[in-house]
Amino acid sequence: MRRTAVLAGILLDAAAVILALLLATWLKFDSGLFPESAGPGWNVILPGCAVSVIYWIGLFAVSGGYTLHWDRSWTDELRMVFKPVTTGMLIVVALSFAASPGISPGRWAIAIYFLLILLLLFASRGTSRLVERRMTRRGLLWRTAAVVGTGAPALKLATDLAGSSALGYRIAGFVRTGGDHVEAVPPERVLGGAAELRLLIEGGRLDELLVSEASNFHQDILSLLLPAASAGVSVKVVPDLFDVIAGHVHNTQILGEQLMELVPDRMSFLQKLAKHSMDKSVSLLVMVCGLPVWLAVSLAIVIDSRGPVFYRQERVGRGGRTFRIFKFRSMVRDAERTTGPVWAERDDPRVTRIGGFLRRTRLDEIPQIINVLLGEMSIVGPRPERPSFVEELRRIYPFYDKRLTVKPGITGWAQVKLEYDTSLEDVAEKLKLDFYYMENMSIFLDLEILARTIVVVLTGRGAH
Repeated sequence: MRRTAVLAGILLDAAAVILALLLATWLKFDSGLFPESAGPGWNVILPGCAVSVIYWIGLFAVSGGYTLHWDRSWTDELRMVFKPVTTGMLIVVALSFAASPGISPGRWAIAIYFLLILLLLFASRGTSRLVERRMTRRGLLWRTAAVVGTGAPALKLATDLAGSSALGYRIAGFVRTGGDHVEAVPPERVLGGAAELRLLIEGGRLDELLVSEASNFHQDILSLLLPAASAGVSVKVVPDLFDVIAGHVHNTQILGEQLMELVPDRMSFLQKLAKHSMDKSVSLLVMVCGLPVWLAVSLAIVIDSRGPVFYRQERVGRGGRTFRIFKFRSMVRDAERTTGPVWAERDDPRVTRIGGFLRRTRLDEIPQIINVLLGEMSIVGPRPERPSFVEELRRIYPFYDKRLTVKPGITGWAQVKLEYDTSLEDVAEKLKLDFYYMENMSIFLDLEILARTIVVVLTGRGAH
C-alpha cells in the first residue's frame, strides 16, 4: 500500500501541473486581461502538458519529494514544494532564453505559471497528506518499530502510539537495556537484548528504532548505528544522546515528546546524484588528462627504488565492507614484513625519496580514482582505514562506526586541514573533522575541499 500512496501523490502532482499550465495559458491569452496577447493552439498546449508533467515529476523525484508524509510538518511540505519549483522555474527561464535569445516568453506568463504551480502543488501535497492519514487510520499504511527499553517510559510511549493510529506505528516489541532495573513491559513482548535487535534490523523487519531510555543504552545504540544506517532504519532517541553522537541528527517529535533522529544521509537525492556524477566525471578526467603525470611518477618510482610502481592495501569502506585501494608506492618494498601494520611516523625511514614528495603533495593517492570508478570510494569523503586500525579505533572510540556510514574518499576535510596520521591523538582530531564533514555534506563543501586539495598538491602544505 505504500507504493499505492506514493503513486497517488504522483498522480495528484501531475494533475496540479497540467491544471497550472492550462490556467496560466487561459489567463494570459484568453481571459481578456491581456488583450494584445495571441495564445498558442491545442497542438502546442497538449504536448506542453506532457512535457511539463515529465519535467516536474522528475524534478520532485530527484529532490526526494515522493516519500510518505508521516514525520513532515506543513512547513516542511511548503519548503519541499517551494525549493524544487523555484529551481525548476529558473531552469525553464534560462533554457527558454538560451533557445531563443531574441524572443521573450512573457514576464506575466512566467509569473502567473510560477504562482499557480506553487499553489496547486502545495494543495496537491496537502491532499495526498490527508489521504495518507486516512489510509493510516484505517490500518492500510503502517511502519514497524521496536522500542528500546522495558521500563515505564518505554511502555508509556508504546501505549501512546497505539492510541494514535494516524501516526501509523506498529510496535514489534521491546528491547531490554542494561539500565532497566524495573521492567514494566509484559515479558512476552520483550524481544531480548541488543543481539536480537541486530537480527531484526539485518532481517529487514523494522522501519524505525524508538530509543526511550538512551541514557543507559549508549554503548548498545552506538553499536547498532552502522547496521541501522546500512539497512535504512531510522533511529530516534531521547535528546541526551545528542552530546555523545555528534552530527547527523534531526529534531523531530512524537506526541509532543522531543526526540533526535539519526539520519543516515544528509544529502538529498538530487545532491547525491550530482556527487555521483562529479565522482565519475572527475575520475575520468584525471585518468585521461593526467596520463603524463602517471607515467612520470611511475618512472620516478622505478628509478628511485626497487619494487612495484603500485601498492594495494586492504581498507574498510562504507558499511564496514573491506576493499583494496590503489596507491603509488611511497615506501620501500615489504616495509611491514617484520613489523606488521603500524602507524606512519613523521620522518619514517621506510619512505623513499620520491615517496616523501608524493606524500607531501598527496600524489600517491591519485590511483584511487580506480576505486572511485569501481564505486568503492568517492572523490571527497573520510579516508578509509586499515581493518586492524579500525578494530583498535572501535575499542577506543565507541562512536567510530558512525564514520563508516558514508562512502570513504580520496581527499576530505580532515586531509586538507591536517597532515598524515602518526598517532591515535591525530586520529581523534581527524574524527572531529570527519564528523563535521558528515554533518555538513553538500556539493558546495565538496567543491571547497577539492579547491583546498589543489592548493595542497601545488604547495605540499595542508590548508589550515
